[in-house]
Amino acid sequence: MRLQSIKHAGAVLAIVGALVVAGPSAGFSVLETDRGVGVQTVADPDAYLGIESEGDVTGTALKADSGPLRVGTLTNNVNEPFTVQDVTIASIGDGSVDDGILAVASPNTGDTIDVGTTANVTVECAAKQTVNERDVVVRVDGVEGSTISVADPTFNATVDIQCGQGKFSGQVSFAASNVSSDGTTQTVSFDPTGLSSKGEATIDFSDPQDSGGVSYSSVTDADVTVQSGKGTASFDPNTAQLTYSSKSNEKNTVTIEIANLEVDGPTGESYQVTYADSDGREDGDIFEIT
Repeated sequence: MRLQSIKHAGAVLAIVGALVVAGPSAGFSVLETDRGVGVQTVADPDAYLGIESEGDVTGTALKADSGPLRVGTLTNNVNEPFTVQDVTIASIGDGSVDDGILAVASPNTGDTIDVGTTANVTVECAAKQTVNERDVVVRVDGVEGSTISVADPTFNATVDIQCGQGKFSGQVSFAASNVSSDGTTQTVSFDPTGLSSKGEATIDFSDPQDSGGVSYSSVTDADVTVQSGKGTASFDPNTAQLTYSSKSNEKNTVTIEIANLEVDGPTGESYQVTYADSDGREDGDIFEIT
């Protein structure tokens, strides 16, 4: 009788154990996650990290001056907060175009996805290229909780990539050079034709400065050199703005070098610089840290 009771209890425990190992979605068990084992999921809305694609978002063209475009969402389906390690562009199309055309705008490294909440995955232009409709693969490089980690699931979205268009389409042929990770200088250039005598052009570097990628806070007027052009230039480190005051009848490209900047961001990060002048013209460019 006692032996039968023990066998019966053992059978019950075996059944319960099987149910625990069956666990939640994506085939990973509660038992495994309680032990703090890292797990990897597929793009599943019901998994630990729920991942949903927006699918075909070509109804909205992604241009150089567009706001970030939502291509998917991440949802925390467990009872502990997730911290984002990184979300990146895995590939664009069939490999015939540069995957660096786009960058993930959100979520950012260090962002928290609280229990039961959703974070948007958005992308933005990182280079001035138009390649039209392409299949974009986004990879969640990792999110981590106290006992659960999720790594490398991907999802797809179809995006109309028009990054060569918008106000960065070249109205004044504005260009900002890339900066090296150990460099301290950068050049900008533009076509002054049409800029009135004693007109002013303002070049805004607030995006890289506010993003923490490149600091212009130490740049003074003495660090600004007009390499070609008849006018004069000055720099305000508080607003990260360069001002060029033109002379009459300028027709040749104006080129200005800025020195004493500090590159803080990682290699491959992209930022935008915008141009506006007293004659109402606007332009801009995207540069990266190389």
